[in-house]
Amino acid sequence: MKILVIRNEPPWPLHYGGRLHGYELCRRLAEHHQLLMVAQHPAEGSEGQLNYECRVARNDRLRDDTTDPAAEGFVADRWERYFGCSMWFARDVARVVQSWSPDVVLGMNYQSLSCLSRLVGVPTICDLVDDEVLHNWLELWSGKQLSRWQSLKGLLAAWRYENRHLHRVQRVVVTSQRDRRCCQRVTGHPQIDVVTNGVDCDYYQPGHTPVDERRIIFWGSLSFGPNISALLYFGNKVWPVIKRQIPDLCWTIIGRGEAPQLEAVRSWPDVELLGFVEDIRPWVATATVAIVPMISGAGVKNKVLEAWAMGKAVLCTPRAIGDLPGVHGENVWVGRNPAELTAGLMRLLSDTALRLRLGTNARQTAVECCSWEASARQLERICMEAVGESRGDAQPFKV
Repeated sequence: MKILVIRNEPPWPLHYGGRLHGYELCRRLAEHHQLLMVAQHPAEGSEGQLNYECRVARNDRLRDDTTDPAAEGFVADRWERYFGCSMWFARDVARVVQSWSPDVVLGMNYQSLSCLSRLVGVPTICDLVDDEVLHNWLELWSGKQLSRWQSLKGLLAAWRYENRHLHRVQRVVVTSQRDRRCCQRVTGHPQIDVVTNGVDCDYYQPGHTPVDERRIIFWGSLSFGPNISALLYFGNKVWPVIKRQIPDLCWTIIGRGEAPQLEAVRSWPDVELLGFVEDIRPWVATATVAIVPMISGAGVKNKVLEAWAMGKAVLCTPRAIGDLPGVHGENVWVGRNPAELTAGLMRLLSDTALRLRLGTNARQTAVECCSWEASARQLERICMEAVGESRGDAQPFKV
């Protein structure tokens, strides 16, 4: 099967969950199928040897003339411009489809939806990853007054954009049941599947270095709104109470990005804000508890999966677990409010046997239920179904 993948940028460096999702699924699909990726923008760096070709639309191989896309019927509305959709890129994608003749076209982000909806005569699948309508709705209700206008603007843009383009795409993929339910309510699309994130259990393994029982850890993009909200929630409502009871406890925060709210984080006592590190594993291995206190955001939290794979006890909110196979007291400790998070962390820090049991069960859950291989097989099945549904119904292709 020939699979054409459309992305806004190549899925590397692996600094964000959406990139990790695309990278892991594509390299596994390419082990069994012919895969070509076309990106609108170049990557920040090279990810080394890949098992598929990646072209960038700015490359001369794609843009060989200066024809105005408007002359070919590609006209962006305000909602497409809001999401950074380029009509030049849509034109280039259409030409690649015409010349390469893929069996199916898979778009992997919001910008790809604009391109997919304009293709005719080829099966199309849009992997939204997380539904933007749901993301902005949750941010609207959990954010500060200053950020609510941006969330409202994002909510309206996503609502309009999805309703304009999604019905023209054959199949839709999201990472969680909650995203699926929201997307179905907003668009009424009849073919929305869930392909959850996975974790590389060979790369993320339990460490053999001594554990610092007076250090907890959080990691994630520090330019991502839900991560910032989680830090402020835990830091303002849980950390002061914990510090009064365990004065020598240290909290390590790792992540790429800079946000104005991080100034408050730096002022908290015994908080180690490291910023970006090349490899989080040594830091996670020596921490006693991984905390994921999400109060907003949707989708699947890779940090939970990575902590599970490393056999770590995880303290989190219900929002962080989502659709993951987490059971309170078995492979994760869940706190629904600041009081429960405080009591849970105190319990985990004082009970070594409980931490070990949670970590052992978490590792087993990751290995048995959360592999990228299983997610790639799901996506492969959806691609093959889309091809089968379209056979015999092909229309003349239009550029």
